[in-house]
Amino acid sequence: MKSIKIAGQSFLIKDYYCAQDGDEYLAKTDGKLWLYVNLTDLCPCSCPFCVNPCNKSGENPFNLSCFQNALDRVRDYICGVSFTGGEPMLHPQLLDKAIEVTHDTLGSEVEIDMVTSGLNFEKVLSLKTNHYLYSIHISRHRTDDGQNRQLMGVRTPSSKNLEAILKEMQDPGKVVFNCILHKDGIHSVDGMAEYLEMAAQTGVRNTSFISLIPANDYCIEQFVHPDSLHLEKDERFRIWNRFHDHDFCSCSSGDYKAASGWVRFYYRAPGRAAVPYARQLVYTADNRLLAGFGGPSINLNPA
Repeated sequence: MKSIKIAGQSFLIKDYYCAQDGDEYLAKTDGKLWLYVNLTDLCPCSCPFCVNPCNKSGENPFNLSCFQNALDRVRDYICGVSFTGGEPMLHPQLLDKAIEVTHDTLGSEVEIDMVTSGLNFEKVLSLKTNHYLYSIHISRHRTDDGQNRQLMGVRTPSSKNLEAILKEMQDPGKVVFNCILHKDGIHSVDGMAEYLEMAAQTGVRNTSFISLIPANDYCIEQFVHPDSLHLEKDERFRIWNRFHDHDFCSCSSGDYKAASGWVRFYYRAPGRAAVPYARQLVYTADNRLLAGFGGPSINLNPA
């Protein structure tokens, strides 16, 4: 592990790259982390596996000046920024300004992306900073539109709605579908294949499948590990690589031969051990900087 210091406070980060199966861990010296920005804690969805501290009502306290200060203090440690929530598209104008501040402060070499449930997704087209977004992740956990809406507890856009919006986008390839693997949803090779066919038909060529972390009873009961599906035994799937970080987590990437062409996918699963270092930085909607999700607060304005 490596110790870094921000605003006079020290904490541990990873000082190695994840290893491919059978390979050694290589030293990582740049000390860069990903910054997750909770633009708001508000979210109308009610996904049973959600681990974010979301509210259903209330004011949004996110302060652009405080956010600018945080970026100034951590700029040397950031390799990418994700805007999430809550639901960031509840506040598209604030999102626009926050993305602009991020780009102006950190520069074009830092990747910026966004995670959304798909609510108000048509407003993505009017974001002035759309061209700064490296990728746009849409949470969609079922193939069927109606089942996805029922699971998420809100009227998310249909595949046809999304297909129409993608056709208007200058760079539709930046859109990614994020899918939680779970027993009552996508949990088998055929289920993943059906989901990827839907993604390709919609115009989405990049997808992520994510295993649940044991945050509540639902997550524990519904857990599906992607390695248990043995995608490598199905000729429709090609696995490019496999990586692991000791017993902390594992991931892989590959592609799938859909009827309308190849679709890329990535999957990630938690491991058995607790991570002893900060995997990321988190800026909360109430203007605090944390050393990882659930990690200690970093005081940016010490007395």
